[in-house]
Amino acid sequence: MLTTALWISLGLVIYTAIAMGLRARGSLPPWISVFGPLVTFETRNGLERLDSLARGRSRRLWQAVTTGGVAVSVLLLVCTFALVLFAAYAALTTESASDVNQPRNALAIPGVNDFLPLAAAPEIVVGLFVGLFVHEFGHGLLGRIEDVGVESAGVIFLAIVPFGAFVGLNESDERAASTASRARIYAAGITNNLVVALLAVVILLALVSTSIAAVPGLAVSGVYPATPADEAGLERGDVITAVDGDPIADGDELREALDATTQRVTLAVEGDRDDTETVPLERSVVVTSTLEGDPERLDGSDDTHILEPGDTITAVNDTPVDTEREFADALENETVATLETDEGATTIVAGVAVAEIDPDGPLAAAGVTDADALTITHLDGERVVDAEALLEELADATPGETVPVEIVTNGERETAAITLGDHDGEAILGITPVAGTSGVTVTDLGVDPHPSEQHLAILQGQPAADGLGSSALERALAVFTLPFAGLIGGLSTANFGGFVGSVANFYTVTGPLSIFGGGVFLAANVLFWTWWLNLLLGVFNCIPCYPLDGAKLLSTTVEGIGSRLSLDDPDRVATVAMVAASVLTAGAIALVLVSPMLG
Repeated sequence: MLTTALWISLGLVIYTAIAMGLRARGSLPPWISVFGPLVTFETRNGLERLDSLARGRSRRLWQAVTTGGVAVSVLLLVCTFALVLFAAYAALTTESASDVNQPRNALAIPGVNDFLPLAAAPEIVVGLFVGLFVHEFGHGLLGRIEDVGVESAGVIFLAIVPFGAFVGLNESDERAASTASRARIYAAGITNNLVVALLAVVILLALVSTSIAAVPGLAVSGVYPATPADEAGLERGDVITAVDGDPIADGDELREALDATTQRVTLAVEGDRDDTETVPLERSVVVTSTLEGDPERLDGSDDTHILEPGDTITAVNDTPVDTEREFADALENETVATLETDEGATTIVAGVAVAEIDPDGPLAAAGVTDADALTITHLDGERVVDAEALLEELADATPGETVPVEIVTNGERETAAITLGDHDGEAILGITPVAGTSGVTVTDLGVDPHPSEQHLAILQGQPAADGLGSSALERALAVFTLPFAGLIGGLSTANFGGFVGSVANFYTVTGPLSIFGGGVFLAANVLFWTWWLNLLLGVFNCIPCYPLDGAKLLSTTVEGIGSRLSLDDPDRVATVAMVAASVLTAGAIALVLVSPMLG
């Protein structure tokens, strides 16, 4: 990311130098203006087409649709204002900065913005251009319908990326127009963006549902360093389709196949390779993450080796282990286990490390309130060696029943009678467990699966995940959040930027449109970013901060209310309200953007 950002920054500097040099020499036509890296293209051509449309039979339809758009825009104005203030409050009260409010992510530049992948740059530019065009077209058309002159129109580029657009309304005509007319003009761009977004997403859902499917196998999103997969040469974009010649449909079948085999296996791998390749895999148990800074879960001896990611565990209590299954089996009857590595040995209490205890939960009710150095080793007489095993035992338990729970704290073992709680019909202990065994996660493969099937289901309008997407609104929100889905707990493990780059390897075109091959992916990408960016532009312009449309709508709304209340100077009240909201909103946005640097 840093390299990409540096190259793009260097390109902007060179582009700016060339553009300003051409302007200084007078080599640019008068309809092109340069302001640093910003270049505007202004024209008066085609404005007569607005007049013909404004006088056409659809005049009343445009007015009716935009009148409805005024109501929606005002509602969004209130929501965005509240959201901006809440974001500023969160920036002040949250210790760690989110990836969302990083300053680079305020720029709609693919490759710089974390959520706009460089591989999808052409589709993003098309979607952004469509959004800007229909937005300003709406302002211009409604201006003519409401008898406000349009003097010019243009597009603003940041280098080669569409950055904004504008229409030049006649200021005297605009001031003379009624409050309702001005409100429709200001809301017209927002309305057009929302309508285009709705049309694009409906077509997108239909296209994906009928013509795109996930390929069978395990899609590889990434490979952990120093793991068997890394040593075997697997990489992002690969798809594992078989183990020792037996086809697998997904990650669960891959794990079942690996657990049924010994150390050495062969994988059938597809992706960017010329053909299906057979890749030998020699497995070992490699640490991928650890519970940092918690020596109390160890034996406390001076010669204890602190496990680190990349360590290879060769034995458990002198029993050699080469696979995850052998590792789990070796821990089954050992509450205290010595893990041997090439760097040294570590003795742990093998169980479920607890990160937090709900003060109102079942464990706290039984008097267990301190999560520090707390490990759960048994539940209702059953051994639990890791967080996954604990969750499986709880899934089989009944809420409300009292069960013995064995815990170890600072080397002291005790058994507590816990009455299991109820969360949506499932038994709970009221804790936040740490993944792995005592916070140590291991792998005998080392790939990060890509949630291709989940992303596809979301794009088909299906529920996003367990408990998410039960309503149409939630499913629509899931589609919108795909570019940053990896940041939302429980939704996905990765962001989605389109069927682009290596991600396209995880999908195939089906049905009658399969004759178009990759063209279907291209159409889906354009539709995805057109819907997403039009919705974003529409909502963004509702923010009550001048010169955005939201500030102007706030002014006309306050002015209209003031007139009905017979205020002496409703126009002045409206101006004060707009300025106050703009200052407050601009300050809140600035706080959100600078908060990562302050932290």
